Amino acid sequence: MEKFISEEKIDKATEEELLEMKLWIYKESQRLEHEQIIVDRKVAEIEKEMNNFRDRFQFERSKFEHDKQKFQDDKVLFDQQIEILKEGFDKLNVDKKKLERERKKFEQEKGYLREEEYSRAEFFFEGVNSLLALKKRYRDLMKIYHPDNMCGDHRICDMINEEYNILLRQFDAYMKA
Repeated sequence: MEKFISEEKIDKATEEELLEMKLWIYKESQRLEHEQIIVDRKVAEIEKEMNNFRDRFQFERSKFEHDKQKFQDDKVLFDQQIEILKEGFDKLNVDKKKLERERKKFEQEKGYLREEEYSRAEFFFEGVNSLLALKKRYRDLMKIYHPDNMCGDHRICDMINEEYNILLRQFDAYMKA
């Protein structure tokens, strides 16, 4: 059927042609309604997909922002931990150097002592004038020279014990007299 029907054609058309035109117009309107329904459905699907995409995009964006913030927080925490470790290692190095100096000093002092000085009475307990001071000096010397210590020496420890026993007997004899 012709796509453009003018008023003149409608006026001149026969009953049969008018019925044919009505039928064609009806079919065409049905087809257009059906196509409109299909287009509306496609538009609705596209809008639904767009909304889903927007939702997923917003979710991913918020997840990304959260992960980014978490990463920054972890970085700050890591930097703080590294700084603490650096300070700890620095302190350990200082302590190690100090301990090494003390060890060298002790070895030098130990090397300066001659054998006759070891045998001299009251070398380790010089200036002790009471039983309490004697015991305190003995404990202090044992803390320093005990063989289980890092700088301890068994020979010096024996000399300290020997001298302590001699002085202890002298204080006991003095107290009894």
